[in-house]
Amino acid sequence: MDRSNNFLLEQLKQACWQRTDGYWQLLATAAGHEESIRQILESLDVNELRLDTMKALPASLVGDKIMALCVSRPQLLGDLLSQWEQEPLTGNPYVDAGCLTAAIDKGRRFLTVVKLDPDAEPWSWEEPFKNEPFRIMGNSEYIRFLASRPLVNKKLTLENMENCIERGKGLLKTLRTQEVQIDESVFHRYADLISSTDPYVIAMLIELSRGINFDSRIWFERMLEVFPTISDPLYLTLSTYTLLNEQWVVPW
Repeated sequence: MDRSNNFLLEQLKQACWQRTDGYWQLLATAAGHEESIRQILESLDVNELRLDTMKALPASLVGDKIMALCVSRPQLLGDLLSQWEQEPLTGNPYVDAGCLTAAIDKGRRFLTVVKLDPDAEPWSWEEPFKNEPFRIMGNSEYIRFLASRPLVNKKLTLENMENCIERGKGLLKTLRTQEVQIDESVFHRYADLISSTDPYVIAMLIELSRGINFDSRIWFERMLEVFPTISDPLYLTLSTYTLLNEQWVVPW
C-alpha cells in the first residue's frame, strides 16, 4: 500500500467528499469541494448574515462554516471580515444580528496573533491546575495570556500531557509559543486513541507533533480507519482540518 503523504492526503479528501449534505458539507468544504465552498460562501455573505434567520445560519453554526472555509480557502477570510465589520453594530445582542456578530468574532480569532514576551513572568505547567482550574477550561483570554509568558518546563512527559487533557485541554494552545520538548510517546498514544479522544485534543496534538517531526502518516492512517465508523461529522472536523491543511490551526 502506498504510504506517501500525498497519497494519504488524497485518500482523506476523497473520504470528505463522499457526502455534502448537512454537517458533512463542512468536511467537503475543507477538502476543497467547489460546490460546497460556493454554498458556504453564499451563506456567509453579509446580506445573509444580516438577516439573522435560519435561512442564513444559526449563530452557533457560523463559526463552523468559517473554520471549514479557512482550511481550503484561507485567503478569503480577510476580505470577508472587512465586509462584516463594515456593518454598523450597536453592541446590544437583542438588536444586532447574532449571525453577523458571531462571524466577526470568529474571523477576528482566526487572525489573532499571540507572541511570547521573554521578559514576562514565567509560569510552570502545573500552576494553572492548582491555582485556577476552572479558568483554563474555556477562557481564551487567559490561555492567550499564558501563551505570552515563558514556560518554565522545557520537557513535558506523557503524564504531564494526560493531566492537561483530562483537566484543562485548552492549555494545549499555550504550547504554540513555547520552546518545549514533548515526549513522542504522547503522540503515539493518542494516535492509537483517536476514535475515543476529544477531536479538539487530537487537532492540537497533530499541530504540536509537527514540531518534533512526528511521522504524520500515522495520523492520516488512523483517521482513515476511523472515518467510516463515525456518524456525526462534527466529531471529525477539527482533527481532519489539521491534516488537510498544515497551516490551519484551531483559532485562538
